[in-house]
Amino acid sequence: METFTSLLIIFLFLTAGMAGAYFKIIPDTGYLDKIMSIALAALLFSMGLRIGLLDSVTSQLVRIGVLSFSFAIGTVVGTIVVALLFLFLYGRLSFFKRGDKGDHASIIDGLKEPMRLLLFVLAGFLCGLLLPFFSWFKEEYTTYLLYALLFLIGVQMIRNEIDLKKAMLHPVTFIIPLATIIGSLGGGLLTGFLFDIDPGKSLSLAAGFGWYSLSGVLITEMGDPVLGAAAFLINVIRETIALLLIPFLARFNLSPVAIGIGGATTMDVTLPLIERSCGTDFVPLAIVNGAVLSMLVPFLVPFFYTLG
Repeated sequence: METFTSLLIIFLFLTAGMAGAYFKIIPDTGYLDKIMSIALAALLFSMGLRIGLLDSVTSQLVRIGVLSFSFAIGTVVGTIVVALLFLFLYGRLSFFKRGDKGDHASIIDGLKEPMRLLLFVLAGFLCGLLLPFFSWFKEEYTTYLLYALLFLIGVQMIRNEIDLKKAMLHPVTFIIPLATIIGSLGGGLLTGFLFDIDPGKSLSLAAGFGWYSLSGVLITEMGDPVLGAAAFLINVIRETIALLLIPFLARFNLSPVAIGIGGATTMDVTLPLIERSCGTDFVPLAIVNGAVLSMLVPFLVPFFYTLG
């Protein structure tokens, strides 16, 4: 019942935001991106603050770091292996043209956003750990911020609608998200086994698909702030790896695989790099991949966590 309730609340806030945008109830002021940035910064700061207020967190920092790096590697490697297998079986590896050499400046620009958001988490963590002033903070505040962000995400999903009919005609458009899901979950499950983590929690950590700003908060809300911090770092590291590997894979005629490792970020953060490295023909595939995975994250992360 707890799982169903959590999923229902997430669905309701997402749907409310989508309905508000679709029926023009929410005015299009042009400030949605700024409002979302502020809400996200506040949410990540509160998540870090919540972690910093835990008495036992400092003794687990090394474990969190090792766990995060290992899961990020596991999910990326799993995605690459499954994507290559699927494309080989489908017989379409040779169909894709070779991408252009990636732009170093694009990689650096792409790394700025995850690093900036990481600073908000670190700032909150240090405030909770070192400043007694924040003893007034309650866990419910993070919950309220999460609901607000989910509402805004629903609004953005409607306002960023793009005609993807052409992309929908290609089976590869759905092969890549499927390969990403199977590869990420499989890699996460194997990595969790090495760290003696319950299968459900391992799948939950892997189901962020690169969406660091939401997956960590969801797990924190499920009652495990330490594992939530690990989930955040896993997906920050995964996105960083994707930014480094996308140009490399594109040069070796593996643009669909490059999109797969980008996960949920291929519809926003990594999209400019994909366009530059893989070519404009791959933009619709990247958008569909990111959209499908982004819609699954709010449901899969809490669902798998409760199975642990």
